[in-house]
Amino acid sequence: MKKLTGIAGIVTILFLSGCQKEYSTENGGGDGAGVLIGADCRISKIAFSDSTTGVSIGSLGATIDGSDAVTDITKFDSLTLTIDFNSVPQYFSDTVYVDPDQYYVFDATTKRIKLLHGLIDPTLPGSPEFDVAYNYDAAGFLISKSYTYSSLPAIPYQTVTYTYTGGNLTHMTMIDEFTTGIIKDADLTYYTNISPKNYLYLFPDEDTYAPYNQFFNFGRKSTNAVKNLKVRFYDPGNVVVDSAVSAFSSYIMSRDNYVVSTYMLGDDQSSIPAVEGKLKFSYKCK
Repeated sequence: MKKLTGIAGIVTILFLSGCQKEYSTENGGGDGAGVLIGADCRISKIAFSDSTTGVSIGSLGATIDGSDAVTDITKFDSLTLTIDFNSVPQYFSDTVYVDPDQYYVFDATTKRIKLLHGLIDPTLPGSPEFDVAYNYDAAGFLISKSYTYSSLPAIPYQTVTYTYTGGNLTHMTMIDEFTTGIIKDADLTYYTNISPKNYLYLFPDEDTYAPYNQFFNFGRKSTNAVKNLKVRFYDPGNVVVDSAVSAFSSYIMSRDNYVVSTYMLGDDQSSIPAVEGKLKFSYKCK
């Protein structure tokens, strides 16, 4: 993971932007409403701008090659013209290295992520290593994650569980297995009349590894478009100490039912990750 600044950062981001086709805005007027995205497409970029002024704040984007492999992930800050985050995934059989020390492992048959090997502090050499096991139900939804230290693989220290209702992720709970206390939890509601194609993964527990959320395969996505997301943070004793609340509204859809844009108002959500405001989506089609 590396940060680029100055002229080099600007040149890099212009090159990356030129390589990605902006399906959501090139094929129609206004905000892209009424465009056709394609038959088999997935999100390749989320751009976020100020909801009042329209000033661009930044974007999170991926370069996806012809075999549907993600070869670059970049988060760009439009206000400072710097790259906040960059990863160039390297593929070795069923393993995707996102940097020299951290990697995902995917199932060769389903292509879903089944393991993450990470560092507690990626910036600190010798930082403790951990592993995350991803568990899916028969329908293909991610239903839990189990965290273990690599040196103690049989003893989970943290677990995350996801609850689904009507094909939508509606609740998340993250538990400290040593104290049995809640670290954070979340509730989500949806627009039952909006069922977009291949929309967002919403895993409210994610933080450090959130830039990878939208671009790797974590199973089936929620059926409907998210309406409200509330994440609560806890101190020991299950005492709520903070929360992040966001409301999604004014969905603009393409003619073939992909989300072109929406407003996320309220708080930032690190799990997407994006700054609150207007979100616009670009797609890569097979």
